[in-house]
Amino acid sequence: MVPTQIKITGPHGLPFKLGGPMQVFEGRTLLGTLDPVEVLKDGTEVHIEAFIPTQVVLNERRHVGRLIFFEICAYITEHFPQIQAISFAFGRPIDALGRPAEQAASRASAMERIGVVNITVTPLTQGVHVVSGVWPYSEANRVALQTALEKQRAIFREKPIVRPSRAGRVFAKLAALCSQRARG
Repeated sequence: MVPTQIKITGPHGLPFKLGGPMQVFEGRTLLGTLDPVEVLKDGTEVHIEAFIPTQVVLNERRHVGRLIFFEICAYITEHFPQIQAISFAFGRPIDALGRPAEQAASRASAMERIGVVNITVTPLTQGVHVVSGVWPYSEANRVALQTALEKQRAIFREKPIVRPSRAGRVFAKLAALCSQRARG
């Protein structure tokens, strides 16, 4: 099965605009909304914090957040060359990553691999640690991000986040058969 690529838009499928809400999709399925995407430092930095996942993401046993974060970073660097840094703060508990300290360590390690600096882990309450930092744009960090993003995409290549229902799979097979017969 070939997974659908992650697509990033603004509200209602319109192009994303800096400072506005950002929606993250796999195919037609909304994975979550980032609202707002704050623009800082005279338009040269954005801040990512308030990501609201949909039930699809919350139900996923694999850690989807890392893929989504890397996709957002790649999208911003490709479409907004004036952005020189992406700051973030993540604190939503992720059961798939273990206890709070393990979750924070996993997040910090992933961020370090793509070149994030000033990584801070702040325990807020029992069960929640916020990991924050800044990803400064550089060619080395862009390459590190692309490498990490490809690894994340490979995890979801065989089993996409959004999997078709049994009826959807049957319909797809039927459509493929009809297409083959029409050609042959």
